[in-house]
Amino acid sequence: MISFRSAVVCGLVHFCSLHAALAGSVSTQQIIKDLKATLSPGSEVVLTSDPAFAQDFTARFSGTHAPQFVVAAKPKLVTDVQKLIKYASRQKVPFLATGGGHGYTWSLGQLQNAIQLDLGNFQTIEVDAAGNTMKVGGAVRIGNVTQELHALGKEFPVGMCPSVGVSGLTLGGGVGPLGGFYGATSDNLISAEVVTGTGKILTASATENADLFYGIRGAGFNFGVVTSLNYRIHPATNQGRVTVVNAMFPANLSTSVWQATNKYVGHHPKELAILFAIRFNETLGGMSFVGSFIYFGPETQALEVIKPFLDLNPLYLEVINDASYSNFSSVALYGDVADIGPKKSIDFAPYTLNLYKVDVKNLVSSLNHMNATLTANLNLRPATLSWAQYSPEGYLKFPLESSAFAYRDVVVWFSYDGFTTDPAQIPALDKFGKDIRGLVQRGSGRRDLETYVHFSHGDEGPAAWYTKGKLPGLRKLKRTYDPESLFSWYNPISGY
Repeated sequence: MISFRSAVVCGLVHFCSLHAALAGSVSTQQIIKDLKATLSPGSEVVLTSDPAFAQDFTARFSGTHAPQFVVAAKPKLVTDVQKLIKYASRQKVPFLATGGGHGYTWSLGQLQNAIQLDLGNFQTIEVDAAGNTMKVGGAVRIGNVTQELHALGKEFPVGMCPSVGVSGLTLGGGVGPLGGFYGATSDNLISAEVVTGTGKILTASATENADLFYGIRGAGFNFGVVTSLNYRIHPATNQGRVTVVNAMFPANLSTSVWQATNKYVGHHPKELAILFAIRFNETLGGMSFVGSFIYFGPETQALEVIKPFLDLNPLYLEVINDASYSNFSSVALYGDVADIGPKKSIDFAPYTLNLYKVDVKNLVSSLNHMNATLTANLNLRPATLSWAQYSPEGYLKFPLESSAFAYRDVVVWFSYDGFTTDPAQIPALDKFGKDIRGLVQRGSGRRDLETYVHFSHGDEGPAAWYTKGKLPGLRKLKRTYDPESLFSWYNPISGY
């Protein structure tokens, strides 16, 4: 995915299999009874076989390698979250906290017969425009925040998909088009309320539990449930107006397109984001580049900055000079992001890696291989490559040791998505995706595989998600804040 990537998964288990499911120590019916008696009025607890589950609880984006829930609970208060965690720990029942319903790693498929801890009641947004701060609940989505801030002439860095949860985005770092100005989303976090694996409700900030504050900004899903977050916000760039240029290039221009992207390496304007969705085009009979150039500034400047691409005479060109901070992602890539984001239970195989250079020769070779393979195999044609190239200027303002977010000098966030409407095609799309990742990795600029945790397949391992250098410190934090490894399903630092 481009940075509009979304995901995770919602697997439903039929009631007849529930009683043997939950860890032997307590029956499903007992869990329902206990939680209803324990949680405060206004909380909701249901079986996932209950029609209320589909109606009242957040569905997940991806249907592949889904976690399986048998009970779903929607706590009303932070103390209810605390009670649920303590109960699940005591009864040795696995659980997963969910907010926006995204994060598609296949590592979540390890979670079976579990409780879904849905944060859907934590939806508040409080903006102090004069003080340039914002407080949000743990289930608030990007689209809610951008609408609110734009109306007040403010902004802060978000990803491309409006339906992604702000909390989840932050816990993995948070990359997106405004990173060139402000760094990662997590770099703008002031404090957070966290219910840890020990059952404590803590404030994490630079002055309180600073070690936990370090950890939740980049590896946050390893330590607890974040119920609220406080951020720095900023005056809107260009009064909130954004220029979006969409364009399409055929595969025979791939060398020129890669060469054009390479021109920005080392001096990428912070106002510019370069996105590509590279896929098989049935009309053209081969691969094509669907591109978006998002510029946080006026049209005249945007067109001058992206001139190397315009000089290639794209097949189609669309200039949108009246987009805004609140809707730029909806019009990017000819509306692809707006179309994909809200969908649920999509089947796909994801692969990703960080690129630290634009190796034109290797990229051309990889695309040629993909073009030949998809031309010969119709079942693989839904496969899409995603390219997100952001200015590193804002990320590099913050020291590497300032947080658990590990990747500040990435040139391109590169991804493969094997989308399909037929789950039977997933094994073939998965194998092809792994092959493509291996080919592109050869020109990544790094010997070892490195991947952004939110875009990852789940097979890469902790060293790829968090780096070898950060793992010892993160594992020490794990022993302090989650000694029973209750939070070990989403690309965990210590295995499953």
